[in-house]
Amino acid sequence: MNIKRLVDNLKNTYILQKMQYLSDQEGIMRRYIREKENWDLHLKKSKSFILKAAETKQKGKMVVLGSGWLLDLPLDDLSKQFKEIILVDIVHPKQVLRKIEKYSNVTVLKADITGGLINYIYRTIKTDKKKKQKTLLTSANLFSFSLPENTDFVISLNIMCQLHIILIDYIKKFNTYSDSELQNLVTYIQQSHINMLPKGKSCLITDIEEEILEKDKLIGMNPLIRVDLPTGKFFANWQWKFDSLMTYRDDFKTSFNTTAIDF
Repeated sequence: MNIKRLVDNLKNTYILQKMQYLSDQEGIMRRYIREKENWDLHLKKSKSFILKAAETKQKGKMVVLGSGWLLDLPLDDLSKQFKEIILVDIVHPKQVLRKIEKYSNVTVLKADITGGLINYIYRTIKTDKKKKQKTLLTSANLFSFSLPENTDFVISLNIMCQLHIILIDYIKKFNTYSDSELQNLVTYIQQSHINMLPKGKSCLITDIEEEILEKDKLIGMNPLIRVDLPTGKFFANWQWKFDSLMTYRDDFKTSFNTTAIDF
């Protein structure tokens, strides 16, 4: 038994639990069960776009960023096309690990797609508050995720607009950074993600706007992307009815405007 690896895994699990990554992932499946009819259309469109994008890619190694519960990934079809598929996420549900056992060419990689910001923020935010310093703003550009070597096709799967959410919510608890400073951090995280995706080999699916509705009437919109998205070979847009039962926001329904780009 590798004691160091065991200790590191326990530490990482503790950090993810404290920052609510584990409960957030569980919440996704609960919401899907509640909103299945509305979500299925979004999932179908995501899968269809991925298969179209896959047609023009080399069929060696495929990497999926933000694989999650595999709800929006046509894994059966892709596993027949690509020699190797790597599913990347910060946590892989046990149900997913069991599901992929039947695929000899599918493996998982447990990784922070921000390139290490999760652990860094957890380790430093308390010190920043205590010493009245702001290291996050000067150190964030040191972190970026590296794709596995020889990747032929990479999918950023409904993850780009979510990368910052838990991080920002955690930072806000310490009242150290202003809203404008936090928005700068969001911009960096999103731009770093775009920069990491190789041209000619990438498929990006992300929510770009949040719509807030009262009795099905639009009363507000929030932009979710703070950077320019790449110009693609082809693209698609659709609306995702995310929460119709008003459990995400009290008294309001929530929809997302989603875009998919092959570039």
